Amino acid sequence: MSEPRRGTFVFQALLLFLFAFWLFAFHTGDASLWDVDEPNNAQALKEMMLHHNLVVPTFSAALRPDKPILNYWLMWAGVRLLGMNSWGLRVGSVAMGALLVFYLALALRRLYGDQTALLAGLLTATALHSQIIFRAAVPDPLLILFVAIALISYLRGYLYLEEKRRGVLIACSAMGLATLAKGPIGFLLPGLIIVIFLLLRRELPSLWRNGHLAWGIPLFLVITLPWYLAVGVETHWVWDWLFVDQQNVNRYAVAMQGHHGPFYYYLFTIALALLPWTVFLPQTFAELWRRRGTLLRQTPADAFMLVWAITWVAFFSLGATKLPNYVWEAYPALFILIAARLYGALNQTQPLSRRGVFLSLGALFLVGVALVVLGAWLVPERIPPLGDIMAALGFPYIIAALLALLFAWRGLLLPVISSLGAGAVAITACLMLLAVPALDTLKPSATMGRMIRASEGTEPYAIATWRWFEPSFLFYGGRGAMPVHQLKNLQELNRVVADGQGTAYLALSAQDIPAIRAHLPKTLRVHELYSGYELYSRKYIALLRIRSSSHKVCFTR
Repeated sequence: MSEPRRGTFVFQALLLFLFAFWLFAFHTGDASLWDVDEPNNAQALKEMMLHHNLVVPTFSAALRPDKPILNYWLMWAGVRLLGMNSWGLRVGSVAMGALLVFYLALALRRLYGDQTALLAGLLTATALHSQIIFRAAVPDPLLILFVAIALISYLRGYLYLEEKRRGVLIACSAMGLATLAKGPIGFLLPGLIIVIFLLLRRELPSLWRNGHLAWGIPLFLVITLPWYLAVGVETHWVWDWLFVDQQNVNRYAVAMQGHHGPFYYYLFTIALALLPWTVFLPQTFAELWRRRGTLLRQTPADAFMLVWAITWVAFFSLGATKLPNYVWEAYPALFILIAARLYGALNQTQPLSRRGVFLSLGALFLVGVALVVLGAWLVPERIPPLGDIMAALGFPYIIAALLALLFAWRGLLLPVISSLGAGAVAITACLMLLAVPALDTLKPSATMGRMIRASEGTEPYAIATWRWFEPSFLFYGGRGAMPVHQLKNLQELNRVVADGQGTAYLALSAQDIPAIRAHLPKTLRVHELYSGYELYSRKYIALLRIRSSSHKVCFTR
């Protein structure tokens, strides 16, 4: 590639990076944290920072073995830059998403060519699930980025002799970082994908024959072992044991926290997650099926992407606990295959079926109609305070599908793709400007936290819950490493008020207030500060301030 052309490509990739960063950052910090994962992570970080210990994660003064350390470090960097708020906690995930888009564009250029590489990055940036996962203070963006780097780096090293050593070392390093982000899945599944691919190619001995693993494995261990050993030593190996046993073995074998589903669960979640680009999956797979006899030998990159996607989805389909986020790491492979298929159609080497395009766009139109109907009918019925605002989410897909159908009728594929991309950006605008603000009003924890801070200032207090709890209440209502008292009986209130030196704040279902008032001893005074509808429990949640009769409020200037 000539220097001017290479410079133009890098400039285009940088523009794509900036676009992705802007799209993921658009109003991302305006909403309060979403239970349960975000405030769990945020509260753990708050406690770690207060204790000056960025090694051992804790939550409400107890060990938190849910996730390894890398996401806490990423959030810590964001908080130091932007403060302990939604922006600071989420900006790291925004950056990881934009870096993924940038990496795909650069790394795929040699494998698939300039246009396919840029198109794959664009599909990744605009897919529906990207607008969710890369706005959340969770470890998934880190795992997604490093798994993609590991697998694509290995593939480049496998296909190009001059990159073999570098590819293996980068892959092992990325797997190490993925393991620090999410645990053993960070190396087990990428390793399984590579092994299956080599077995299908009948070249498994090549994995160790060149000796690069002799450097790659120690590099992986140097990256991962120091923290796992440090947290093990500091907690007498309790954290490591709980993490492996509860959060890996048990989570795979037993459906945890009600997150279960049938074997075909991910077929539905993937169809929604990849919107609007899902509509091109049938023709993408049809083309791969047509070439199935020659795929492994003639187009090993396509075969690798297919093995990547199928292995990742199949592994989690067999697991008991199911969440849409679990298979996001398969999406880069799908985006790459779709991008390659679309580019083949754009340059007329593999034209798309005209009938297939109409059917695909018709399906997207029906998805938009379904969203409008469900938003106007089902959502207000289940969450009455939302009204009909959710119905607006279907219109971007309806309009994009109609425009794309018009262009498809005229045989113009590039405008079809552009229309769908514009629709994807429009759906993001609707989500962030309409849906998220409406939903945010149904998360009372941030409001209750502001009320507590306004009432108490620097005065001591305690917080408690009765028959209701969301981690966000501890994050917003607590101060520093303050624990939350989840009451088992009302007799504990006296102790909680004493812990708060005469003042406690109790969050509970509003319907339980009469029972609380009836059981409170006369030595305690109660004042209702807040009552509001909550999204998760679909109940009205109240905040009570409970004080001992002897408590004296001190006002300071």
